[in-house]
Amino acid sequence: MADVEVMDSKRTPLRRSRSEVVLASLQDRHWGARHCFPCLQTVAEKALYRLCKECGEEAVDDDRYDQYDFSLFKGAYSVEENPTPTVEINGTPDMPLDEEQLKQALTRFKAFYTPLIPLGCALYAMTLGGGFLSGYYCECKKGPGLWGFAFPAVAIVLLVYWLEKLTVLLSQTEIEKRPFLLLLKTMKGMDNYHMLSFLTCLDVFSKFTRAQFVGYMQHCHGPVDQPFQQAYKQHGTLGWFMGHLGIAGLSALSFLLGPLAIQFGYMFWLRRKFQVEFEEAQEKQAGQTLDITDSLDDLGALAEWAMLKPIGKVMELASVPIKLTSQEDVDRLWDRTLTQCLVAAARNIPDGILQIELQSWFLCIVFPGIDWTIKAQLLFNIVLAGVGVFGDAVDLLLANRRVTVGTAMLLLGMMLFGVSRTIMAFYCKSSIESVGVTLFHCVPVGKITPIGNYTSGTLPG
Repeated sequence: MADVEVMDSKRTPLRRSRSEVVLASLQDRHWGARHCFPCLQTVAEKALYRLCKECGEEAVDDDRYDQYDFSLFKGAYSVEENPTPTVEINGTPDMPLDEEQLKQALTRFKAFYTPLIPLGCALYAMTLGGGFLSGYYCECKKGPGLWGFAFPAVAIVLLVYWLEKLTVLLSQTEIEKRPFLLLLKTMKGMDNYHMLSFLTCLDVFSKFTRAQFVGYMQHCHGPVDQPFQQAYKQHGTLGWFMGHLGIAGLSALSFLLGPLAIQFGYMFWLRRKFQVEFEEAQEKQAGQTLDITDSLDDLGALAEWAMLKPIGKVMELASVPIKLTSQEDVDRLWDRTLTQCLVAAARNIPDGILQIELQSWFLCIVFPGIDWTIKAQLLFNIVLAGVGVFGDAVDLLLANRRVTVGTAMLLLGMMLFGVSRTIMAFYCKSSIESVGVTLFHCVPVGKITPIGNYTSGTLPG
């Protein structure tokens, strides 16, 4: 790109690319895009600029990747002897799509979109529904039986099947002359495609265990409700509300409002947006672009809802503009950032954070009467619920924009109460942390009636 001359604070001429200048205008145009931590400003700016270079300008017209496909099991493999056609799903102003290419682009885009909602519903049914049933139909003293773990096993097999199928399809696709395989190969470290796939399978199991806990609480909440209600007894309206709900009612409420209401509501909102996009795309004529680039971050969000986080991550990278030459490009980059914050909040607040709070309450109440194996199991469940929240919060903090930092601080602040209660279960002599905004404060021994002696290590019932 052409260089432009700008002045620094000392009026000294600097030579900067037009991309850097337009990228800097991001924080002038959007208040929430301004840097939050001055000490990390340079690091965050370089990271964003590098993202735009690697996933934008440098990702265009790389013909090497036409000779390779990518499989979840085989990695990148050569198809030079038996080449597979690469489908462009958008086109560029310089290279618009002809009639045949438009048909191929619509067919390929639908191939990514069509299975997401049915697959997501099936996976939610097996993880949430199966987990709830296995927790509800169990012996309270022994906990859920092994039969219930068939649900996450089948869910993981189904997940891996579709992840493999869509991964191969991604590697045979490009957008704005940018190969998806190139974007996939730029994912490093914890964002490595195979690592993300493993973490996605782990998250499926984690969703199952959280739903299993909710089902167990509906069936075996009797001994736990009394100390839970006593802990809130002196807290006015909040105490009255918790007293009527009990820990079983609170767990059911979080289950209904979280994965079912909020996450499914977000899915239906995305579905409505895509229906509008399809109607507009079907009206395109030969010699035009499909103009679906603004929908890629939403498609990635829908893939993450369907538990296909690796696919969602690649789509998110594809939403980065190829060139930063206009305010429309900056707005597209900003929309990607907002979508990241919305996805993180919708995924973590109703599911992970509320589950950390509920399971930490259960741990501290039953703590005196269970052996170390049950304590380790409950602690593992809490860690599984919190690791995704913490990872998303760190990613948003490193972006170092006001909106991302604000979302990250909200997630970490809400998670702190459950983390504190978990720690105090091991520290307090009563094993229970007091209710309120004061953290790390123990309830005196004897203030809350003990629930019984479960020295056998079995769960209460």
